[in-house]
Amino acid sequence: MDKFLFGKQSTSPAEDDEPCTSSIAKKRKIVNRKYSEDYIRYGFYWCGDEAAPKPLCVICNEQLTNDSMVPSKLNRHLTSKHPNCAKKDISYFQRLLAQNLKQKKFMMSTVSVSDKALEASYYIAKLIAREKKPHTIEEKLIKPACMEIVRVMLGPKEVQEVSKVSLSAETIKRRIGDMSTDVLNTLILKLIAANNFALQIDESTDIKNQAQLIAIVRFVNEDCIKQHFLFCKKLSERTTGEDIFRVTDDFFKIHNLQWSNCMSICADGAAAMTVL
Repeated sequence: MDKFLFGKQSTSPAEDDEPCTSSIAKKRKIVNRKYSEDYIRYGFYWCGDEAAPKPLCVICNEQLTNDSMVPSKLNRHLTSKHPNCAKKDISYFQRLLAQNLKQKKFMMSTVSVSDKALEASYYIAKLIAREKKPHTIEEKLIKPACMEIVRVMLGPKEVQEVSKVSLSAETIKRRIGDMSTDVLNTLILKLIAANNFALQIDESTDIKNQAQLIAIVRFVNEDCIKQHFLFCKKLSERTTGEDIFRVTDDFFKIHNLQWSNCMSICADGAAAMTVL
């Protein structure tokens, strides 16, 4: 009965003083394995950080962890995933590695040329929009002129690089749309940061005799008064003050602009505008 009431007592005081080693977490030492040139015989190269490289299979381009940078695990991958290549000579894997590196270099050069061609396409679209020229002018005049200038000044090889620049009418239209969207988003962020702004609106008609609502905004940015074109919206029905307010209010709601931050509104004094 006593053993149930008092429980098991310690046999020696030394056992009570001995610390519990099982509760102490031992920190595992992290060892970053290095790549050896002999690993190419297993069909592996390295990729990633040079301090902790990862094995890269030259056959299937599969990346393993740094812990797998040992001959046994590399050989296991070769024999299990590529048994038909397990008995290949080391020169076979060296040829595969050379082809992969050559292809990677070619892809990098192709991407860099594409980035430059994309940048040049945006610059030309910006010039066309600024000069208000038709979008077909780049295919009929600008691109042929650039190719002839490069051919005469630099040679026929560089003409091939110029021909990679996409300058179709649809491409120029898309580039101008992208730039206008970016400009509008930047302006909206500045308006929200400024808190207060003034609005100037006017109704006009275009060459098709359709009513258009033009809005110009003025605000303080970096201790300077800035004035920017805000929007030009089509008035589909009438040109009354109610329709003008509706179009403006819809634009404010889409871009999270608050009427409470609009300090003043300027109009031309016409009957349709004075009811604002």
